[in-house]
Amino acid sequence: MAQSVNEATADSTGAPLAAAVPETLRRVAASRLYQGPRTKRLAAADRLIAAASQHNIRPDLMWATFGESAAIEPVRQLVMGVPGSGRTAMLFLSPPGPVGACGDARAQQSELAACVRAARAGLHPAHARLIQALPEPHETWSIEACVEGGLTLIGELAYMRRPFSPNDGDEIEPWPSGVDVRPLGKGADTDFEALETALASSYIETLDCPELCGLRDTSDVVASHVATGLFDPSTWWMVWHEGQPEGCVLMSHCPEHDSVELVYLGLSPKIRGRGLGEALLRGSIARCKAYNAASVTLAVDRRNAPALRLYDRLGFRAFASRVALVWGPTPPAS
Repeated sequence: MAQSVNEATADSTGAPLAAAVPETLRRVAASRLYQGPRTKRLAAADRLIAAASQHNIRPDLMWATFGESAAIEPVRQLVMGVPGSGRTAMLFLSPPGPVGACGDARAQQSELAACVRAARAGLHPAHARLIQALPEPHETWSIEACVEGGLTLIGELAYMRRPFSPNDGDEIEPWPSGVDVRPLGKGADTDFEALETALASSYIETLDCPELCGLRDTSDVVASHVATGLFDPSTWWMVWHEGQPEGCVLMSHCPEHDSVELVYLGLSPKIRGRGLGEALLRGSIARCKAYNAASVTLAVDRRNAPALRLYDRLGFRAFASRVALVWGPTPPAS
């Protein structure tokens, strides 16, 4: 790794190159994920590394460009990849560094993009099939570096919540003729195959991050959903229409946030436009009152106007936004 600790190198086209962070530099590399005085950044890095195993963080999955002087800033730019369930990984990017140690704005942007490319190569396929980043809208530095590094900008996600209310009814509305709604089942009765079919049907003409369709196997998507909060199949409800799985609503209790998350709500084109989405969500909220959580939360593509209208009617309000960027192998032509 001798080359890694010298000033950032470039390929034959002049583009900067990034490399995996050697073990001897992991602490100082992790400190580049934070802003502030060097001593405070190093203290934050120590806390991150100490808690890494609790959050599935792998200190060996960091890629960086390197400065020529260890006394100034040995790590110029950094990207850390954190593997998740369902063969995904999340990227975390270093903020802008001091010009004297890390170069001007354009040089830093180019080097950070090189770190993104190195992370993509290092994570796929051993650790992830889908690689993503979720910077805040004002973090244009990270957004532009991700795009330059090969990720696709999908759009903006709204994070919404509503408190549980005493008025959340316990009654489940009668379903239209031919529609049956029942929980996923437990143990040997858990019908994940039917759930995968329902999910695939609900992705047809979806308005919620349609760019994600086909980037992963549906079984990987299910694994990601199961890993959200505490999986309880009694709050995962399948929608059957004329004997076929045509939709679902998936809720998970997240005690660490004192909330219940709407993990997914989707219906196939065959049963859209009949008010089922609202009835399903109202019924799911009522069932989840038993958790005694403070609120229900969700994330939604801001382009999905029908979903936003539904959530507004049910009292959800936005409290944060993130910009979604993803990379995955190009899916085969259908």
